[in-house]
Amino acid sequence: MRHLYICVLVLFASALAVYSQNPIINHSFSADPTARVFDGKIYLYPSHDIESPVARLKDWFCMEDYHVYSSEDLVNWMDHGVILSQNNVPWVERESYSMWAPDCVFKGGKYYFYFPAKAKNAKGFSVGVAVADNPSGPFMPDWKPISGIQGIDPCVMVDKDGSAYIYWAGNGLRMAKLKDNMRELASEPVLIEGLPEGFKEGPFVFERNGKYYLTFPWVKDKTETLAYAMGDSPMGPFDFKGIMMDESPTGCWTNHHSVVEYKGQWYLFYHHNDFSPEADKRRSVRIDTLCFNADGTIRKVKPTLRGVGVTNARMKIQIDRYSEASKKGVGISFVDEKNKFEGWKCELAKVKSWVRYNQVDFGTQPVQEVKMRVKSLHGGTLKVEVADKKVAQIKVPACKDWCIIRESVRDVPKGIQDVRLILQQGEAVEIDWLGFDAVPWPAGAFETHQYRNFFAEMGYSQAEIDAKLNEVFNEVFYGENKVYFKVGDSMAYISDVKNHDVRTEGMSYGMMIAVQFDRKDIFDRLWRWCKKYMQHQDGRLKGYFAWSCQTDGTRNSEGPASDGELYYVTSLIFASNRWGNSSGVNYLAEAQNILDCSMQKTGMDAVTPFINVEQKLITFTSTGFGSRFTDPSYHLPAFYEVWARWANDGRSRFWRECAQKSREYLHKSIHPVTGLNPDYNNYDGSLLNSSGIIGDAFRFDSWRVPMNIALDYSWACVDKEWQQEYGNKIQNFLYSQGLYDFKDQYNVDGSPVKEVLQAGEYKQLRHSLGLVATSAAVSLVATDVKCYEFVKQLWEAKHEPYEDGYLDKYYDGLLRLFAFMHLSGRYQIIFPQ
Repeated sequence: MRHLYICVLVLFASALAVYSQNPIINHSFSADPTARVFDGKIYLYPSHDIESPVARLKDWFCMEDYHVYSSEDLVNWMDHGVILSQNNVPWVERESYSMWAPDCVFKGGKYYFYFPAKAKNAKGFSVGVAVADNPSGPFMPDWKPISGIQGIDPCVMVDKDGSAYIYWAGNGLRMAKLKDNMRELASEPVLIEGLPEGFKEGPFVFERNGKYYLTFPWVKDKTETLAYAMGDSPMGPFDFKGIMMDESPTGCWTNHHSVVEYKGQWYLFYHHNDFSPEADKRRSVRIDTLCFNADGTIRKVKPTLRGVGVTNARMKIQIDRYSEASKKGVGISFVDEKNKFEGWKCELAKVKSWVRYNQVDFGTQPVQEVKMRVKSLHGGTLKVEVADKKVAQIKVPACKDWCIIRESVRDVPKGIQDVRLILQQGEAVEIDWLGFDAVPWPAGAFETHQYRNFFAEMGYSQAEIDAKLNEVFNEVFYGENKVYFKVGDSMAYISDVKNHDVRTEGMSYGMMIAVQFDRKDIFDRLWRWCKKYMQHQDGRLKGYFAWSCQTDGTRNSEGPASDGELYYVTSLIFASNRWGNSSGVNYLAEAQNILDCSMQKTGMDAVTPFINVEQKLITFTSTGFGSRFTDPSYHLPAFYEVWARWANDGRSRFWRECAQKSREYLHKSIHPVTGLNPDYNNYDGSLLNSSGIIGDAFRFDSWRVPMNIALDYSWACVDKEWQQEYGNKIQNFLYSQGLYDFKDQYNVDGSPVKEVLQAGEYKQLRHSLGLVATSAAVSLVATDVKCYEFVKQLWEAKHEPYEDGYLDKYYDGLLRLFAFMHLSGRYQIIFPQ
């Protein structure tokens, strides 16, 4: 048994932007949730509470815009960003902060988003419509609201025959039929009768088994319950049936909801003031399961902390969102009272107190360790059970700051199980989260569709992570150290500023970053520049790209560098998967053209395929001497896995063989003790020993290898044992040189280099940010606890001139951004949409 712990100095809990426990959105307030199923996904359209910037709304509802979220499993939610804001709707009173509860429906190939707001020069609320071609927008608002509606909380139901009906709250609950254009009333509004006395709002109507359910918040006593009535037609009459959710036990005055069926199960989306217990005008969305009786009536829903969905055992389990707990000795409180979005902690205060968390998926592969973030003034002993079977006993040290504890586990059952945590000995122990095999993961994203958020594991909040990632992105593309430059209205390039040129390396990196961030505008600008100035359209180099150009497009060299083609193909396939091929660029055809042109060069004398067909390994260049050897940093086996799946070029088997050969090659190329590799290799992994090229040491190109191996592990995870050993070896070597002192050039055996390779106009060894970044990224595969120190160094590092004045905006900047993408779980396989 091994027992390891790390004292973590930052006092922040992990708060992933989206997870399976309640509330489901925890980086901002969200309320009034409408959930809809479009194209096999759940789309969530909530309102967005904010702290009021104006005095008149300090103690009232304040909402300026709408976000939309989507999920395929009710566990992982994607924030698609702002889809509509108060100041871009023509008829809305500016800065009225009245964008209250919305809805969205699909009809006739369009998505119609309905929302209430205060209209200019009018009393009360009106209801408007915005239209989009996609459920995540962009939505274009109509220039005026719907005539005939005064009120809030619109709900639209499209019946099976295509007829649409709208319901809203305004002096009671009201309804009307909509015209086919979805923008005008087809009937006069009518008051819905037969409902109990008392304040009612937020109607939501749905159909099940031929019955129409009118559900609504209702103040029966002091605060809102959720009630419902049933009828045989969309316009009623409705027969009141009772309450489906009781008043909030903590006094949150409002509740607003929607009901949806997804993958055979019905769910209730509602809100509560979880993150703002002192003020119930700042709400957060929750989900719980909803069930029906045999006669169609609704069983009362009891709010839970646990929520819905299956939690991956290898992700963080927020144990404070438990499904069951002992009657005594269990408490919940905020990790940070000043920033409640950091989430909660659970305290086990009495011996034998316990919490249970259900629906944890351990998968089909055995787990080897449990990790948790804990704190205890006097220490204690925790027992971990899975399926009521003891799998680990953890001794918690006395630690006034948060500590990450790791302990090996034994005989953990596979599949979906319950996890129970019990205080066996000692005094109070606080637990933030726990997870199994959090380092490293046993399966890749091709299989799991999941990505490790290493920063969150270290305790950084998702808000901090998002802010940091955006900061690094903006530095590369828009900041003082930017390397991205627009050309006219439709093109742009990325420049190696210190060398005053544009390289296929940087252009293809930029395209990969753009597609990862869903920035089609940046992607298309870069691609157009590449097509116009870099790609050969005919001749023996047809399909290839001139690896270096001046910023005006003049070519410095006609020949290609194979890593450019590697990234071009993969980013184009991802662009095809994300955006399709009918919006101006046929991305897939462009990727196929590069591959086809390359393979057609088989047997030519002066030019070869950029993948050596015999060796099944990438070339350094596909012309001349460079075609006879390879560059370890060009090896990204997972990219070939992408090609095998989605290039659709008839070479899937060949690309899979290339992936395997690439992994085998890396075993040979990398030093067995230090984990270092040379810049260049023969195909058999031996050193070039060439007098004509400096490439036998670990220098600038080599920095990329740790990050590339981390990517292959994260996506494919088919060589995990060797990759874990590799991650430990290279971090151990660099750590031995001094975590904050290791240099950027070594011989592969770890000895100092005799010849220092120049960078720009500077010739000096330094502690380079690019290597700091990639040595941190390999923490995704490392198993030694020192990996956290590498990541902490990256987080704190600044992109600024070194002591000698040298500043590499280009290479250091791009590698730093890639590393932040990796470690935040934002460097992902883009599956076909």
